[in-house]
Amino acid sequence: MSSSVNCIDWTVVSGRQTEQTPLLKHLQGVNWGVASFLLVNAALGAGMLNYPYAYGQVGGVLAAAIIQMVLLVFVASTMFILIYCSDLNNDDTYHDVLMSMCGKRAQQLSAASIMLTCFGINITFLVIIGDQYDRLFESLLPEHEGSWYLDRRFIIGITALLFILPMCYARRLDCLRYASTLGIFAMLYVAFLTVYEFYILDENTMIDKGPIKTSPDDWLSLVTVIPVMCFAYQTHEVIIPVYACLRQRNMANFMKATILGLVILFFLYNVVGAYGYLTFGSNVNPDITLLYDGTDPVVVIGIIALVIKIITTYPPLLFCGRGALDGLYAEFRQMSPNKFAETETKRRVIITSIWFILTVVLALYAPNISITIQLLGSLASVNVFVFPGMCLISLTKRLRRAKVGYLSLDSPCDRPLVPERGISALNALLLQAFAWILIGFGFFIFVIEIINVFGIA
Repeated sequence: MSSSVNCIDWTVVSGRQTEQTPLLKHLQGVNWGVASFLLVNAALGAGMLNYPYAYGQVGGVLAAAIIQMVLLVFVASTMFILIYCSDLNNDDTYHDVLMSMCGKRAQQLSAASIMLTCFGINITFLVIIGDQYDRLFESLLPEHEGSWYLDRRFIIGITALLFILPMCYARRLDCLRYASTLGIFAMLYVAFLTVYEFYILDENTMIDKGPIKTSPDDWLSLVTVIPVMCFAYQTHEVIIPVYACLRQRNMANFMKATILGLVILFFLYNVVGAYGYLTFGSNVNPDITLLYDGTDPVVVIGIIALVIKIITTYPPLLFCGRGALDGLYAEFRQMSPNKFAETETKRRVIITSIWFILTVVLALYAPNISITIQLLGSLASVNVFVFPGMCLISLTKRLRRAKVGYLSLDSPCDRPLVPERGISALNALLLQAFAWILIGFGFFIFVIEIINVFGIA
């Protein structure tokens, strides 16, 4: 098998890792630049609008930038751990990596966690779309308030049906390459909006601007904002499917895609966070756009851009949730690899349709489930840190036993990674210590998120 062909479109079900059946053949995949855009699109979301408020909580621009750089080390490390582990057994989903490294129980737990996380985030996205439409219509069409065609439920349903659903039935994430590019450019406009408003709202404009902080008010404020900044960079639910779409699947290409993606994210978050915070100071709102004049055409375009971005982010998360649910279903039915491949299209259509209908209905008729959604969102800390930490512990033990001690950066997925060097006991100890740090950090953030949720409640 040539390394220039995507070679990881396989399924592993019922724990039989030796029985692999190709699902997709002769697919060229994408280059690392497009893969980077897919990762950025998955990470970027409406949470970017909360960044100026987060800057105020952590104590200003410099403190926020330093915290982000530290967090990026942890986030990037867990991404590389998952990708390297996926290459050991040619896994193409997050939960398959857990199966290969930590066993069936870990696979099932990770699949359930990813499924619930993606499901909750998809509901949140639809609710945010409704919020943006409400503000748009209040500013531009106040005389039509109460009209059926401007009703929140109608608009959310039509938007989801016409623009989101058609993208959700695709088989692979690389089908969304153009939508992802559009979503990134939409958020570039939102970043431009914060810079524009910083300079346009001058001394003669009525601004309720508070003092600019240089340090956090207390340690609790700092701790509670760390999850917000950490998860702004996490794409762990989608990194392995994106890796599966690479034209040349190897660590070198993935490292280039990851570094470019994280640099883009760091730039965008800091632009929005810094300019938004410096515009309003300590009086900044958790949603920065609410402080801008909704009748200003520049702001109106920004609201529309945000809606476009959310539309393009919904499908990748559905892909990941669908894959997790599909794997659990295959385990429950004890499908053979051949049966799994033969019925893939039918399952994909059914799962996608049910997922879409449930998220839309919950977003329309159950707006009071925000606390539940936040609880599900707290599971992201497990996906980002705890499960990769578990994989690193298992990987370290394997490297020590097999006397394999370095990570190959150019090994295609059609040959095993079996370099001849050994790993020392000291290196094994250091790697395991880092793994436990990741696990502890993940549980720490999980607890903080739970405390925040019940504090809100």
